[in-house]
Amino acid sequence: MPHFSLTEREFRYLADTDFLRTKVEIYQKTDQLLSVTQERLQDYINRQNPAFGLEVLTRGGKISRGENYRQLPYHVLDYPRRFTAADVFALRTMVWWGNHLSLTLHLAGNSLATYRPELQSGLGQLQQWNWQVCVGTDPWQYVRDNTYYRSAQSWMQNDWPEWVERREFCKFSVFLSLSQWDQLPEEAVIFLDRIVTILELSR
Repeated sequence: MPHFSLTEREFRYLADTDFLRTKVEIYQKTDQLLSVTQERLQDYINRQNPAFGLEVLTRGGKISRGENYRQLPYHVLDYPRRFTAADVFALRTMVWWGNHLSLTLHLAGNSLATYRPELQSGLGQLQQWNWQVCVGTDPWQYVRDNTYYRSAQSWMQNDWPEWVERREFCKFSVFLSLSQWDQLPEEAVIFLDRIVTILELSR
């Protein structure tokens, strides 16, 4: 049988126009969800005026999507955000089909150097919030497993500052189930407020 021949199951998916049209509708609603999330985050920033710095605040949100993060579709909102060769400061909101919703603080370069002392003294807050800490070496993965994330609660206070000192990037995430879809904008604002708290960005 030729390698390109379809199985019976694959033929059913190929012919299933309802699935394909529904997928387009989900894409549209996901973009709307992330747009609302960005609006809520912007409202928070306008009210609280956190000290992110102009290089972060002057960049608008960016919504992107793709079909093949580990063979599954994904949608991403980066806001607030700064991605340069020398600096990363971003709140990444992600919808990963078949897996989860996630909120991630990503720090590298100048921003990590700036806020490293706050992170080193903030383990208690991370544990209280039950944030997940990225322990992997690839900053662009978002797989929730024990090889890439550890709960902040698993660290001892004596080990934490040195571990943060050695990191070339730091990522902290909260994972939500797909069934928490409607809660994503509110959860994103809570996450941003906690970023402001732990990095001591209140004016």
